[in-house]
Amino acid sequence: MTALAAVLALAAQGGIASRYPDDAGIAKDPDVLFAEDFEGWETGTATFPEGTWDSPPDREPGSRVRKAVQGRVTVGGREVPGKNVLLLACWKGGAKSASFTKLLGNYRSANDGKGPGHEDVYVRYYVKFDRDYAPVQNHGANLGGRDVTRPGSWWVGQAASRDVAGNGYFYSGLQPYPEGPDRMYWGFYSYHMDKKGLYGENYRPADSEKKRIEVDRWTCVERRMKLNSVGQADGLEELWVDGEPVLRREGLRFRRVPELRISVFTLDVYYHGLPERYTEANPCKVTFDHLVIAASRIGPIAPGKP
Repeated sequence: MTALAAVLALAAQGGIASRYPDDAGIAKDPDVLFAEDFEGWETGTATFPEGTWDSPPDREPGSRVRKAVQGRVTVGGREVPGKNVLLLACWKGGAKSASFTKLLGNYRSANDGKGPGHEDVYVRYYVKFDRDYAPVQNHGANLGGRDVTRPGSWWVGQAASRDVAGNGYFYSGLQPYPEGPDRMYWGFYSYHMDKKGLYGENYRPADSEKKRIEVDRWTCVERRMKLNSVGQADGLEELWVDGEPVLRREGLRFRRVPELRISVFTLDVYYHGLPERYTEANPCKVTFDHLVIAASRIGPIAPGKP
């Protein structure tokens, strides 16, 4: 099977993207909560159209890059139409992350005007790691929630908490894990109710199901988070890579109260102690495009007309 035939076969499996070749018009689908192809950004800057992202202006030390750059996603040897992609880069210095935030519900306060949030969310995007990339802890597409109806709830990502639900939040990040000096694969880092320690639990595919990451190649990644029913352990997280199922974790508990819902997404490159080899001249670089957040399965980009 050729690369393009494989893409067509995956698209035929269904999902929102199968109805919108090259993702054209996908933002109008009733199940889509947010879609971003970075075409409306000012190239070379972090300036995004008003009303899209919720990230504050840069105020951290200058050891990161967040900007739209010229580029195109390649799927099955074919370039998808477009001119911009998003570059996130970090190097050794003061800032710990390069990221953008999208509020999916009230998160900073009960007066955000974003609604109550969601209980079942899918996130799909295309990602390419720089040729010299090595996995850095806590990088990825992060989903979480914060109960803004109660005083003293913690911010998503707050570490060193055994009882996250008791502190009014949950969080889970998708990230690359190292497997040797030049091999890595996808897994989750999750702050859920039944984790064993103060910090997030790592859960990863079985050895037979690991989808190893190829650098310098566009990869389609899709994750799902479904919250548990209150009082039950029926939450789950799922992961697909290039349309293929890779990881499914069932029996999760993220919350004790119905007010706690999925209300924030961050697209992130975050690190603890970035290696010295990442300098301003040689940063840790990750590129993203064709991000879709939805209430149902999205799937890979369906090829348009040649």
